[in-house]
Amino acid sequence: MSKNSTVRSGKNSVQKTDSAEKILAASNQNDSVNKVWEQFLELLSDKLTQNEISTWFSVISPKSFEDSVLTIRVPSEDYYGLIESRYNKVISGIVETLLGKNGKLNYEISQMGLFSSNNENAVSLDTESGYANQTDETSGKTSAVSIKNEISHEEFNSNLNQKHVFDNFVKGESNELAIAAAFAITNNPGKTYNPFFVYGGVGLGKTHLVQAIGNEIIKKHPDKKVYYTTAPDFTTQFTNNIAQSRIDFSQNKNGTKKLDSFYKSLDVLILDDIQYLSGKEKTQDFMYQIFNTLYNEKKHIIFSSDKPVNQIKGIEERLISRFQWGITTDIQPPNWEMRVAIIQNKFDEAGVEVPEDVVHMIATNVKDSIRTIEGCIVGIIADSVLRYKGEISMEIAENVISRVVGNIRRSKNISIENIIYTVANYFKISENQILSRKRTKEIAQARQIAMYLAKELTSLTLESIGLNFGGKDHATVLYSYNSISTLIKKDPSINLQVQEIKELLKNL
Repeated sequence: MSKNSTVRSGKNSVQKTDSAEKILAASNQNDSVNKVWEQFLELLSDKLTQNEISTWFSVISPKSFEDSVLTIRVPSEDYYGLIESRYNKVISGIVETLLGKNGKLNYEISQMGLFSSNNENAVSLDTESGYANQTDETSGKTSAVSIKNEISHEEFNSNLNQKHVFDNFVKGESNELAIAAAFAITNNPGKTYNPFFVYGGVGLGKTHLVQAIGNEIIKKHPDKKVYYTTAPDFTTQFTNNIAQSRIDFSQNKNGTKKLDSFYKSLDVLILDDIQYLSGKEKTQDFMYQIFNTLYNEKKHIIFSSDKPVNQIKGIEERLISRFQWGITTDIQPPNWEMRVAIIQNKFDEAGVEVPEDVVHMIATNVKDSIRTIEGCIVGIIADSVLRYKGEISMEIAENVISRVVGNIRRSKNISIENIIYTVANYFKISENQILSRKRTKEIAQARQIAMYLAKELTSLTLESIGLNFGGKDHATVLYSYNSISTLIKKDPSINLQVQEIKELLKNL
């Protein structure tokens, strides 16, 4: 089955871009369709958020391109309808820009479902960096399309993802110090907190934060040369430089500069995932020289890692000491309140409405990283589109989360009444005392533990939990939850009490 979406020309005809002309001239059809689709995604990234692209376009693959007609595969009839209803104007504009006023986009409904594609060279988008990737036809390895080999002084390529900014970085207790220090840097780059070293587990937002610094500096100081790269790419550049003696990495009218001249000319260097320099002695020596030059000239250096600098093995001591000259801060896993904000923000970015109880259930069960949260959200939206015409339910969310993180920590047999009853019996007080406004230490703590368990083990909203506890407001429930969460980490006796009550509830 096919669906056709013909792009109509506007009042002013749009000429094909130079890259489109080259694509049209390609002799190999498979190569041609992949190049067209790659450029389509690049143009799409200027119109939509990365979350929207990952959610709605990652399962689409190109099939053919002939006579200005691009045919793409979509997973289902419903998926086609939702894509057309949400993004018809955006897609039509891109097709006209890319293929000309006579260009057409043809949809083909795939009979193989969501996770199948006959196209081995399909272009996809990297969820962390926001840049397109494609499969190398000869080696089978994935290479980043976004890496540029030429950087001109007139139009300097910072290599930053412009969507990584402070405005869409969700703030909370787990990252407030890191954000405060990062933002302070943007006012006085080269002077405040130099170097800046941030660490944290995988998927907690380090890349977003360091790129937000770069984007904000460019916004406030447009004359500054800011460059972002990862340690693996930095190593590759250095290795190529050795092999070729010189590398055409920074080029202007005067000719080609050496790699070290390029890096030493920067005002701000952002080096992500510094742990991947471990064991690479020659690359570390090159980094040492770059660091000394930039630091002595009061240029800013920003590093990120998955662990504290003194825990990275295989890094020379002279570099370790320099990493610690400025400020070191960390990003912790987000607490429940922050996870709720992140989840709601991700659904909003994707343009999808989601029930509050589903948001709370996701926040309760997905705790390890923002990246895992994003993966669950993409899966939930995909399932809802392909099977339930876009409507998100608790059942869909539970099924996806079970696949991603395992068993859900919410038992359908556990009610808020059972929690109140069990907590009261455990502490040998009455249920009425838990529901009362008495503030004696014993009763207040039992009440807080009951509220903590209600939020942890049910999908009820904060407001609903509060109503079940004698009309408490949502702020009281949230305060109780955060208080007990903190005590569990600090006080072994409280942790033991909570675990014992959970075991009692399981056996009901």
